Amino acid sequence: MNFQSPDLHAYFSGRWTFSRTMVGADDVLIGEAEGAAEFLPVSGMSLLHYKEAGQLRLAAGQRVVGFSRRFDYEVAGDMVHVAFADGMQLGQAYQSYRYDAVEQALLPVETHLCILDRYDGSYRLTNADSFELRTRIDGPHKDYRVHTHFTRQPG
Repeated sequence: MNFQSPDLHAYFSGRWTFSRTMVGADDVLIGEAEGAAEFLPVSGMSLLHYKEAGQLRLAAGQRVVGFSRRFDYEVAGDMVHVAFADGMQLGQAYQSYRYDAVEQALLPVETHLCILDRYDGSYRLTNADSFELRTRIDGPHKDYRVHTHFTRQPG
């Protein structure tokens, strides 16, 4: 894999497993999740349909909750535009990223605002078979960090 100018569409395409940690501003564990994700290429387009599903273990009370989420990833050269593909925000833009070869990461072009809360994420491409997504959410209603580690499934 050429990390100076990777084919981002090909890099993300496929099936992945993930582990996720959510930590509050005071470094208190909120929850941990595990699951599976898939980036499905759309024939003849630079679009990837992303879907994930898993189990979230909340630290308070050790309750386990199932979850799923979908996004659309539009890849255009060194840019990736992410939009919501489910829920009440279906079709709305989430965040755009530009690939930085020095950092080997997709860095946010702009901050996503949800009311007054800010979402800033970055994707660090660790190697051909793993990457990390780190998201910081802060504002008057939210203050936590989410760290997700993805590992490509064989085949």
